[in-house]
Amino acid sequence: MGKKSIVKKEKSINNNYKTLTHCPYCQGRIIKRGKREKKFEEVQRYYCKKCDKSFTSAVTKNKTYPLKVIIDAITLYNRLGSVDRIPAVVKERYGISITSRAVSNWIKEYERYIPFVRMRDFAVKNYGQKDLMEESKLIHQQIYSFKYHRAKMGMILNEEFKHSRFKPLQDFLELVIAECPHQLFQNPVKRASEYKKRFNLEEVKITPKTNFATRIANFVLQAVANNKARHEALQDFMIANDSVTIAVEVPVFLDCDDLRHYKHELNFDVPVRLEDGEHVTGHIDLVQVRNGAIYLMDYKPSAKKEKPIEQLTIYALALSRLTGLRLYHFKCAWFDDKDYFEFFPLHVVYKKKSMKRLPKGQKKLDV
Repeated sequence: MGKKSIVKKEKSINNNYKTLTHCPYCQGRIIKRGKREKKFEEVQRYYCKKCDKSFTSAVTKNKTYPLKVIIDAITLYNRLGSVDRIPAVVKERYGISITSRAVSNWIKEYERYIPFVRMRDFAVKNYGQKDLMEESKLIHQQIYSFKYHRAKMGMILNEEFKHSRFKPLQDFLELVIAECPHQLFQNPVKRASEYKKRFNLEEVKITPKTNFATRIANFVLQAVANNKARHEALQDFMIANDSVTIAVEVPVFLDCDDLRHYKHELNFDVPVRLEDGEHVTGHIDLVQVRNGAIYLMDYKPSAKKEKPIEQLTIYALALSRLTGLRLYHFKCAWFDDKDYFEFFPLHVVYKKKSMKRLPKGQKKLDV
């Protein structure tokens, strides 16, 4: 590789650290104060007048190699790449020489961020690199990178009995690429994100929690400066490296028949109106299976200020209908690198009524 192409790739790495706007120690205003020259990159330095501290935007400190290179190397490993072959891929992508020993050291050092590494041996025995994941670019007015981790889904279903009931989710994800009705997403459509402040949220309990997703976001996003690239960088890392994310950018839709089912058969309060032939569509950022539930998750850069409850509820309603699984089994959440919030979509649409004795022989409808 020529010197010019190496320099060009190094510059692209230099620009990959996120820009800080406030001091991470005291939240005071900061100013830029030069750049720190490293072997393979330049890192922006900042200074806070309030607490008199200098720092960079990187959470991971004192590394010779750019964090983006490290993240890429450990992700290649969990995509069943050989430790001995990863250095050649890194050299081709970034023009930087690393050793297989360095890759092994990074895998051990960052093991807390990549729990799939504990599942990897089983995946190697039962799946090839090409079978590990299904990936496809969906041209739905804009480009969505759908990914489905077949190996992880299979292991999750087989490891715990309580997850075996989610086999219909596996069946649905296996057919997304082959049977997705792309025309529904390409024509002018109604998006799930458009339905704001329409649902009655009085009985919805939003629960802030400590979750592994925020820790991963804090680690990965320190190496991403471009706001538009955040979603995909985080999705790529989580689908390959965590132990519960089984799909990203999952296309879902609701039609008028689905709404009639929810409103008239299950007596759900769904304030969405569709004419015959109309659809509500969306793409779920992340789908996880854990703790006996299916989690539909959305990354929001300012999670504390956001409340995408309606959007996530519509996603849950759509995926429930597409898989035939009860809404009871779904939870929804949104997060960033600091905060995580979750709720039950069933509480959004199913309104408790005063207890009345049912006529003899009549059964309560299953939700």
